[in-house]
Amino acid sequence: MADFDALVAGAGPAGCAAAAALGELGLQVLVVDAGMDASKQLAGELIHPPGVQDLTALGFAPLTDAGAQPVRGFAVIDERAWNTSLLPYGDGQGMALEHARLRRALSEGLEGRSGICHWPRARIVEICRSGLHGIEAAVRREGVGPQIVRARLLVAADGRASHARGLLGIGEARERLSSMVGVLVDAALLPHAGFGHLFVGGAAPVLGYAITAGLARIMVDLPTAKGVSELAASPELLAGLPRDLRQAVLEAALSGRVLTAANETRLPQSVAAQSAVLVGDAAGCCHPLSASGLSSCTRDARALQDAIRRYPNDFPIAAKWYAAQRRAPQRTRIALASALYRTFSQQTAEMTALRAGLFRYWGRTRTGPSVSIALLSTRESRMWIMAREYARAVGFGLSVLRSSAWNVGTAIRLAGTVLPHLGKLLSGALEDLRSASGRGLMRLRSRRAHRPAVAEPEPSRAPLSRL
Repeated sequence: MADFDALVAGAGPAGCAAAAALGELGLQVLVVDAGMDASKQLAGELIHPPGVQDLTALGFAPLTDAGAQPVRGFAVIDERAWNTSLLPYGDGQGMALEHARLRRALSEGLEGRSGICHWPRARIVEICRSGLHGIEAAVRREGVGPQIVRARLLVAADGRASHARGLLGIGEARERLSSMVGVLVDAALLPHAGFGHLFVGGAAPVLGYAITAGLARIMVDLPTAKGVSELAASPELLAGLPRDLRQAVLEAALSGRVLTAANETRLPQSVAAQSAVLVGDAAGCCHPLSASGLSSCTRDARALQDAIRRYPNDFPIAAKWYAAQRRAPQRTRIALASALYRTFSQQTAEMTALRAGLFRYWGRTRTGPSVSIALLSTRESRMWIMAREYARAVGFGLSVLRSSAWNVGTAIRLAGTVLPHLGKLLSGALEDLRSASGRGLMRLRSRRAHRPAVAEPEPSRAPLSRL
């Protein structure tokens, strides 16, 4: 039997960030990881400036030490329409690093930290008990039989297909969107050095960024699940790329040196269950077009840290606080990813007008590029800002239609795409209002539950267990 304050399932970016955040509070943390071969995974590699700043605040060494490439912002390119918009970050640099090397750098960043223990090649096989006073879990380590671990808090950070989430019995809404193929090409083929690239002129969007000084990751969205063969059979999928880059991507794909992944939206029914919380992709994921997953997971770690700092003696209340704090940013992130994917993948007249309107919006307004990149990078997470900027882009899309062959039906359909975002804004505002009321009740109940008797000393805020 082993006792810890927190048991973290998963040693990827979300798990490492969460472990570091909890360790800074003086908690005794056990991190268990199944040890999958990360080099065979097409997963998060680009992290926006807010995520880089979170990692720095959590004490991790600069990712440049591991070979990460700086990212200055995004270049959005429509090769067919000769449109290019540069959206530079206004608050520092992002970083991009091959996923396996990123995991290794963050895992090494936990080594030697007081109170953090790492069991590699280990996984939770059973939740024996889960309640308000903590959890008991059976953990199997390689070469060792199952061992019972008791912890005041369980943190599920084991990805979008989270095994720990399933053991907790938390259901999810799941929507398959498309597939993604990732290849490596010469980084010099990217038109704008130092920028992430979003190519939107073909039948499907393509994401690209340098992950070493000489290599760039190119990720091609595939509307069906046919895999690499779809690229050769459907040349229009790469039509938005410059000719040399298009040829390099096709050659790399046909050579067999590819990574693949499913693009999904997954929304758990809850991200907090008594003494357990979900962080990172385990707490919800969306289409990777916005590359916001890594920044989202570091934000989750900081939000969890803040929740435990507020309620060090009541982890279930802290878990509820954490869930409330992340709800609005997550709602905006999911809505933005959905809007971007629909805009850049649907080949309808109204989405064609909206794409042209976006470039006009970025080129003709002073604040358009900065607000758009703030939303993309997760620096801006207010849903009303996202809804407002979408409506402005639609307005420019309508101006594109007016300057060409005006089609009333197309204009009505384009204007109608604003309505779902306004609906999400209103429902989100009501949800936030209820959440604020709930947080007030939580604070009141927590104060009452932990108010000492007159003759009693102030309760200790130190962790309850030690290694």
